[in-house]
Amino acid sequence: MITVKRILRLNTKYYRVLLGSLAGGVLSLSALFDLHPIIGFAVKIITSMLLTLISFGYKSKKLYLKTSATLLIVTFLLSGALICFYLAIKPNGMMIINDTAYFDISPLLLIILTLFVYFILLLYRKLFKNHSVSSLTHEVIIRYSNNSDCVKCKTDSGLNVREPFSGSGVMIVEKSSISLYPEREKLRAIPFNSLGGNGIIYGYLPDSITVDGKEVSEKLYVGLCEGIFNTEIRGLIPSEISGE
Repeated sequence: MITVKRILRLNTKYYRVLLGSLAGGVLSLSALFDLHPIIGFAVKIITSMLLTLISFGYKSKKLYLKTSATLLIVTFLLSGALICFYLAIKPNGMMIINDTAYFDISPLLLIILTLFVYFILLLYRKLFKNHSVSSLTHEVIIRYSNNSDCVKCKTDSGLNVREPFSGSGVMIVEKSSISLYPEREKLRAIPFNSLGGNGIIYGYLPDSITVDGKEVSEKLYVGLCEGIFNTEIRGLIPSEISGE
């Protein structure tokens, strides 16, 4: 679960990831049943979707399916890595029967095996990082007081800034990209936390926001920053807004 969280950069509480992992441990007992291969595959897909719901919740259909598919792929990679490790070393106390791994090994060997699998998953992330959610860009139109600005924004699944009074989401935009916004005294002070520390940005609620031609139905504040985006990307939007 943590691997999926890191690959897709999902902003999820760790207690939910822990609950998903515990549920996965319970559901893994289905491997003890002698199921038809087609039924077994269907069970894996259903299990993946259920664990995704427990661990990461439901924000949008597209993101939910992407997360479920990623979890399924990570699981297959883990199984493949275990089989590869077994065929290469054939350690005592480890057996693979009907694609299911059974262990009776020392803690040291378990640690080595865990590090080996983790290396494989990191390699997967390295190879496919350009296809992650965070690499997608969108054309965002922000309308305010009969004025509109078109801003190219990047999806950020880790963006979890909230307007403190309403709890509404906040997108971050380079101030110079917006031609019209409220005067300073009418802007909302919005606190944020990041790896670089804590701070406050000022934002406002626009009349409407359109992402790739589709109007955003929920309230989304525009937080103004300065000197953060120096490329063609001029802002960040939460992944649940873009539907990724």
